[in-house]
Amino acid sequence: MSELIKIKFTKESYKDTDFNEFRFTELKLKPHTIDELFNMYNESFYEIPKEGQNSHDEIILKSIEYAGNPPNPKDDEIKELREQIKDLQEEIDSIEDEHPYFKNGSVIQARNNDQINYYMQSGKKRKINSSKAFEQIKKRAGQREKSNKDFATPLDISAIRGIRLGPPINNEGDLNIDILTINRYDDRSIDD
Repeated sequence: MSELIKIKFTKESYKDTDFNEFRFTELKLKPHTIDELFNMYNESFYEIPKEGQNSHDEIILKSIEYAGNPPNPKDDEIKELREQIKDLQEEIDSIEDEHPYFKNGSVIQARNNDQINYYMQSGKKRKINSSKAFEQIKKRAGQREKSNKDFATPLDISAIRGIRLGPPINNEGDLNIDILTINRYDDRSIDD
């Protein structure tokens, strides 16, 4: 049989004080600079997956979470176009409209009640709630001497209801509101 060989191991031990003169700089991790980080990123760019864990998507999401969304150059263009649309809509809404049967400046009156009168302006009926305003309307038309009944065009109330409603005339100043305000008036209001 084979003979056993005896091997003797010796162990050398050191005290803490023996290491005071040595420095282990090789084992200490040095921090990377920002430039080094970007160099490593650029070198590994195509090896990083597009989606999933440790991916380009994750880098983007973390960056957005920290720094916020970058400004989109199209946002300024979109904002400018929206302003242009708003301005154009205002120009369109400032064009005076005309009713197909009743001219602007005319007055229509409920056939069965001469106290219900409407001033036609921009194709809408505007209820006249002021006798002074009614007199001013007649004056502008050069027919101040006519009675209200003779000045107004009588209509059945059902026909009057078919005309779009404009803002009411509660005083003489209401005759001077601009066409834009009349055209943008919410005519879904209840008309009596």
